[in-house]
Amino acid sequence: MLKRGIYFRLSSLQFLFYFAGASGTYLTVFLLQQGFQPNQVGLITATNSAIVILATPFWGVIADKIRSIRKILLLCLSFGVLLWSLVPASSRLIIGPLTLMYLIVPMGAFFRGPSHSLVDAFTVQSADQSNVPYGHVRLWGSAGWVVMCFLMSFILPRTGVEYAFYLYGVAFVPFFLILWNTKGADSLKSKERQSLRDMKFGRLFKNYYFISYLFFALMVSMPVNVSFTFLPFLVDSVGGDTAMIGLVTGFRALLEIPALFLMRPLRERFPLPVAIGAAAVIYFIELLLFTQARSLAQIIFIVFLHGFGAGLMHGAATNYVYLMAPEGLNSTAHTLLGAFHSTAAIVGGVVGGMMIVAVGIRTFYGMMAVVLAFAIIYFISSMVVGVKFLRIPIPFKGKQHE
Repeated sequence: MLKRGIYFRLSSLQFLFYFAGASGTYLTVFLLQQGFQPNQVGLITATNSAIVILATPFWGVIADKIRSIRKILLLCLSFGVLLWSLVPASSRLIIGPLTLMYLIVPMGAFFRGPSHSLVDAFTVQSADQSNVPYGHVRLWGSAGWVVMCFLMSFILPRTGVEYAFYLYGVAFVPFFLILWNTKGADSLKSKERQSLRDMKFGRLFKNYYFISYLFFALMVSMPVNVSFTFLPFLVDSVGGDTAMIGLVTGFRALLEIPALFLMRPLRERFPLPVAIGAAAVIYFIELLLFTQARSLAQIIFIVFLHGFGAGLMHGAATNYVYLMAPEGLNSTAHTLLGAFHSTAAIVGGVVGGMMIVAVGIRTFYGMMAVVLAFAIIYFISSMVVGVKFLRIPIPFKGKQHE
């Protein structure tokens, strides 16, 4: 009964978090409709990511120090929701040469950005300690994302994109109520706070596979995340309605659900790095196909393929990082990974915006595919070096939390 109860709570939290979070993806569309150019959008994206680089490990360390991911997650989302709801109004308030939005958006990123890493850390740790399959929990997050994306594709063309920012806050209310009453991993961990010296961060940085994976994640995140950031420009280039981007992103996440459901049997047959590598290959194919997209229907078909790769990556990568994280540094490991994702977004946001202006949206996707190909080669090479030359076993056994 206890296992069923924690499964229900964790699944509900995943569904509600991503259900609400999906409405937070309309910043690019909002900026596009406000007349911003790709290089300007890239600069704003890069600024947000620079903030998140600092904020994500900061909040992760605090969560590990006080031994409560839940409390920090509640704090971050409370301020994040408030600031995000102010974005439309702040875009109309001018301070000097800029609008107030240029201040509100990065301030919100300081709190909103780390929330994804924190909810992953909370879920995978709680699932492991309660012997609940992580993949079966995480698939509800993908389901929540899909439902909200389809709802927004129906609602926002009629109301205006700015309503996505208000919907974000309203949708998070039930998430707050359940998280407030779900201790999860917090109830199973020691209540004694750790000192920074006791945490021994060096244990994390001495892990060869963890450090190797951080750089792989950096190389993968740049083309994958940035391609999503500029997806409204591709939709616009084929004559599609950018307010319908929710329909596109909904299909983009649809196949995540079966991929996450299959995570346990796949893990029993293959090491986690195999699933991670397979996901990267699917991303590579997606970017190549984007170079040939000529209609909204073709874009939807291409992003539909993305879902299975994303499901594999979500399930395998989160477990992989959790396996490598030393005791007491779970949040730090996940949020440090989040900081590397944000670093990639900075480079991709600035460079990507300039590239689109210079060479066009399709050539941009082709160049991102080349970057992803190098990432795949690097990942395979790091495994070979670790096993054959350094004689370090690949960490895919230990904690069981598929």
